[in-house]
Amino acid sequence: MNGIGWIAAATLAAATLAADDDATGGKPVFGPAATELRGEALRQETVRAIDAGRDWLVANQNKDGSFGTHHTARGWEILATVPGSLEAFGYATSALCVMALDQSARPADTAAAAASHGVDFLIARHHIGRPNGMEFYNTWAFGYGLQALGEFGARHPDDPRMPQIRAACRAMLDRLPSYQILDGGFSYLDFDLQSIPPSDSEMSFTTATVLIGVARAERLGEKAPAGLVAKALERLALDQTPEGSFLYGRYLWQMPRRGINEPKGSACRTPGNLYALELFGKTPRRAVKWHEAIDNLVRKYVGFQQIAVRRPVPHEAWYNISGYFYLYGFYYAALALEEKLTAEQQAELYPWLARGVLYCRQPNGAFWDYPLYNYHDHYGTAFALLALSRAPKGWLETVMPEAVAEPVEEPATAPANDAAKAAADTTAGS
Repeated sequence: MNGIGWIAAATLAAATLAADDDATGGKPVFGPAATELRGEALRQETVRAIDAGRDWLVANQNKDGSFGTHHTARGWEILATVPGSLEAFGYATSALCVMALDQSARPADTAAAAASHGVDFLIARHHIGRPNGMEFYNTWAFGYGLQALGEFGARHPDDPRMPQIRAACRAMLDRLPSYQILDGGFSYLDFDLQSIPPSDSEMSFTTATVLIGVARAERLGEKAPAGLVAKALERLALDQTPEGSFLYGRYLWQMPRRGINEPKGSACRTPGNLYALELFGKTPRRAVKWHEAIDNLVRKYVGFQQIAVRRPVPHEAWYNISGYFYLYGFYYAALALEEKLTAEQQAELYPWLARGVLYCRQPNGAFWDYPLYNYHDHYGTAFALLALSRAPKGWLETVMPEAVAEPVEEPATAPANDAAKAAADTTAGS
């Protein structure tokens, strides 16, 4: 399969399929070549990718325990006012990196120490502000901060910092109502009244991210303010279409057939949105079909997602897909694969998921899908490690046969009717 959104397309197209260490001299396989990996070659490359990504994060942690910076050499970046928006990106990125290092399927003492140092940063710097009426990216900081601290606390209940971890969670939970959209969900931009709480449309995947963070904080006994979860769940459930996909945001409710709302455009959002609903026992409008939701992303529609990878303008690809959907979607698909599928289904779909994640791998061991200041390598690598580490039991350790019969992937090139439909779609709001 070929993706056409690559900056270094010629280099990536030349990447060689690895059958073992000797076949490539240990060189990493990534980009389009990664989609050809099968059997033992795929297992070995996945193991190497986890180790290299883990070590890259350890080597690229800031002195204060955070990950990533606001520095950029590009002349075009996502709107982000200093200091609040960039602090929000940094905090959310650091939270993801803590999760990835603490939960790696290939643990190391250096990774554990880096994760612990990252927790110190999350405890000390959780008060992320809103720089102006339009931007409130701190919802991402709260969502991932709550998830990282909640999961770390659940995994390390005897950590002496538990009182501080719980206090940080409590503080972020208490601030969430000020950022809950009037429609019940969560977002990060207000193009309307720019009020408190915000007045514009929620975004379904942001709502899901915050809900999952809230659920993880509840493991530590910290509850969200009354009514917050119920309103968010109601909004998220209403975002689902009859065919199982999700609206990008409530503002598109009158355009359910817009590309970004269809199964191909929603493929990266659907697993996480369904996962958030199930965490709180909320029944979706359409019966949950976990195999379908994961298969749509990692196999059936993956070509359309890969076309968007690394394109710098949001929503410029088919079905208004943005590059920053990609690794986000694969992480939540991996969560669902680990927790919702049978062993047989995991064995069927994980290889597809692994190949999809390796598509974003870099020669230096990092992963990224969308340029974002100097945060993208860090959060991209974190998402990748979190996804790859959720392999079926024994998969990373068991030598596999070279010949593995798997379905043939669909081509990434959009059919003519899809091209006409995508061309007719105007760009969705970022």
